[in-house]
Amino acid sequence: MKNLIAILSFAVLLSSCNKTENTKVSNTKSDSIETKKEFAIDSLRVQDSVQVAKTLTLSFEKQILLFPDITNKTLLDSIYKPANITSPEYSKQALSAVLEKLKAASLKKDESQDFMPEFKQTWEDMSAMKLISNKDNVLTLQYAGNGYSGGAHGYYFESYKAFDLKNYKVISQNDIFKNPTDVNWNKILQNHFDEPEQKEMLLVDKIELNNNFFFDQNKITFVYNQYEITAYAAGVVYITLNFKDIKDQLKPEFIQQYKIK
Repeated sequence: MKNLIAILSFAVLLSSCNKTENTKVSNTKSDSIETKKEFAIDSLRVQDSVQVAKTLTLSFEKQILLFPDITNKTLLDSIYKPANITSPEYSKQALSAVLEKLKAASLKKDESQDFMPEFKQTWEDMSAMKLISNKDNVLTLQYAGNGYSGGAHGYYFESYKAFDLKNYKVISQNDIFKNPTDVNWNKILQNHFDEPEQKEMLLVDKIELNNNFFFDQNKITFVYNQYEITAYAAGVVYITLNFKDIKDQLKPEFIQQYKIK
């Protein structure tokens, strides 16, 4: 009898495991990834370097995500545009060929490199796509990159895009707010820096809403890159607004469609 109970218990456990969400994620990491059941994700990466002169090495690395379940060409165009990728079609083979062309172009010596550094340097060009969330037909991606091509310092950037998978479009500030150009936004944004000390390095008198943001049901975070509103030393600026505090500014259809609380 005890053996029978043990066998039945194992069968129930095995059945439960088989019902686990089947989401494939390759070479991506995030502390806050929310993935939709059976939404396949893969990735491609190319990496190489070449010494073009005695004191100069060029290095290239680019990683992109693949979405086998997405077939709408307009949506795919929008997904890959921020990664500087255009293609007649977006199969793994086609995207692999695009990455190889981008790598070859980046590692090719050109006229801008005629003035060689006095000491050995590596000029880098690195970028990657990252899944932030996929929930309620909203796919949010991060496009980040960094590099160096001589000078006092390198560069770094983060760009975010939210895609409406149901209507095949990028979600913009115009889809969210009744009046994105309202003068009151400057005061609201200036009062909500995630890192308040960054305000001391402001380069502008007025902060405007941009289309570099990510959101969930409770809040929206706007992202401003180096030199966009602050000095280089401030780094990337994040300004988070709770929807409950700006609900009168939100479009009713946005609240309803995306289940904003």
